[in-house]
Amino acid sequence: MRPRWLVLNKKGAKTVLLILVVAALLVWGAGRLISHGTAKMPPREMLKTGLEKTLASSSFRYRAEAKLTSEEKDQSEFYSKVEGEKVVPGRVHIKGVMMNTPVEFIQVEDKAYLKDQSTGSWITLPGNKLADSELFYSELNPLAFFNFKDVPELKYAGGVKVGGEKLLLLEMRPNLMNPFLELRLKDYHYKVWLSPEDYRLRQAVIRAGDKHNPGSGIEISLQIWDYNENIVIDPPVAN
Repeated sequence: MRPRWLVLNKKGAKTVLLILVVAALLVWGAGRLISHGTAKMPPREMLKTGLEKTLASSSFRYRAEAKLTSEEKDQSEFYSKVEGEKVVPGRVHIKGVMMNTPVEFIQVEDKAYLKDQSTGSWITLPGNKLADSELFYSELNPLAFFNFKDVPELKYAGGVKVGGEKLLLLEMRPNLMNPFLELRLKDYHYKVWLSPEDYRLRQAVIRAGDKHNPGSGIEISLQIWDYNENIVIDPPVAN
């Protein structure tokens, strides 16, 4: 009986082990399906969901860099690089460099504050909603570039690792709703990286050509994080 018991026990152990391995694989596969299930969603649905959640966010932090490009010179010219934070609807704070000049700016509702870099004091610009103007969209209102009329060309380019984080990459050629953004520029091309958890926009590279200067254009790089965090932007003590 002892030898038979050992044989049966080994067979039973193998069966149990096989069941455990299969169960573990099923759990692992289910976990991957849940964590990366957004990649299975059609690209247009991913984009629609992601933009709706992004544009509905009450606050976020961001980094924006803009370059003027030229094919003739085969180089790009630095234009601006800022880090900012925004609280919807009317509070913005940015700090960085624009046109080789240090800048720090705060908008609180209908008042704007500009820091004098030579003295460190703040200058008040009452009644000036510069953050809503078209002059500095990429620096003060980067989500303005994501108000689309339609997106004729769109494709899902797969899951990619960016800075150690797995993101979902979409490439597209949209038509923008804001006529100002298409007044001078044309042929917008976007690369957009979305979070696989909630589809929100995490990074983007936007390229467009200059309508009046063939071979030239602009490139804007964006990073956005800290959605819906408790961000406080108060007016500075101004002179």
